[in-house]
Amino acid sequence: MKHFFLKSFMTAAVVASAFVLSSFKSVKNEKKPTANCYTIELVSNNVVGTNFEWTWRLSNPNPGNGLNETLQNVSHWDIPLGAQAEAALVSAEYSFDGITWTSVSIEMDRDPSIKTCTTNDVLKFNAGTVGAEPTYYRATFSREFPVNPNATSYIKAGVRQGCNTYYYSGVGIDAAPRND
Repeated sequence: MKHFFLKSFMTAAVVASAFVLSSFKSVKNEKKPTANCYTIELVSNNVVGTNFEWTWRLSNPNPGNGLNETLQNVSHWDIPLGAQAEAALVSAEYSFDGITWTSVSIEMDRDPSIKTCTTNDVLKFNAGTVGAEPTYYRATFSREFPVNPNATSYIKAGVRQGCNTYYYSGVGIDAAPRND
């Protein structure tokens, strides 16, 4: 009798376990790769005379109206700089072809159009992208800085995408961005 009871109990336990385990649904969270982000590449970091010239290329790999995984044109690109880099900033420019350059103000200030991203002072490159064509940005400093592979920048796009934080290979500094 004891043997029969033990065998019945074990069978019931196995059946109950199988029933309980089969009631759990296996959920597979699969993240699909996405290409709907702007690309910022450090094109060059050169010594020019006594200065140090940094050039970046910003591209929109999937231009559109901001719907269905497309990206709106970039309105402008903002980069915060620490006090050391800000003090060493000699000039800033943008180009739509990488050849002809247009100067921008090197005054560091808050950009009200990106206040949802940051309230820090930024260097504003007031030129964006048009379709899939890249835009080039250049900043020249009077001293050398290391490359920071995770520098923070802010891209302002259309009304659907607004302001977004982007990490890029930028000017490496130890000090935090100004916020006075």
